[in-house]
Amino acid sequence: MTQLLHERAPDEARGSSDQDSHRGRVYWRVCALLAAGLLAGGCHDSRRPGPQPRPKPLPKLSFRALDAEQQRLVRDYQPVSRALTAYEEAYREWRSRRIGAAALAPHVRFLERIVARSLRRMRRDPATGADAGAKALLVAALEARHRALRLPPASAAYRRDWNRSVVDARRALTLLQDLRDRARLIPLPEDAIS
Repeated sequence: MTQLLHERAPDEARGSSDQDSHRGRVYWRVCALLAAGLLAGGCHDSRRPGPQPRPKPLPKLSFRALDAEQQRLVRDYQPVSRALTAYEEAYREWRSRRIGAAALAPHVRFLERIVARSLRRMRRDPATGADAGAKALLVAALEARHRALRLPPASAAYRRDWNRSVVDARRALTLLQDLRDRARLIPLPEDAIS
């Protein structure tokens, strides 16, 4: 009986030495592959330059300076918003065929002159910091509107450029409003930029 206790059944595992002899080699291969993968991944980034120094932050404007800069941007753009009402009324009349292209043409030329003048002013404006992003959007809106006014109003290109100008102007107004909210300034009128 004691002999049976010391001897185990042949299907009972006694230890790692009784296991499959190839298992140890498999573990070593997996570890070697993992190490090679980690080293190759680390070497991949060695071609990239190190972290670049951050640019110096732009000087933060005082609340008064921020307000003055934004008011100046709005003042540069506002003639377009004012002239837009008469043009859009004439455009709707033209679309509904109540007036002809000859009656729409003076409205187009008038708005085109105002857009060109506002575009020159906007490009010269020295907006800084976060207002520079709003200025870039306003310039893009005016450029798209200027392109649209030079196209036939029934064309797809006209509608594309006109819609792009509306979207860019609204994005600029939203950006300016967000900046004013963070600075706790009085919001700009919604119709200041259209």
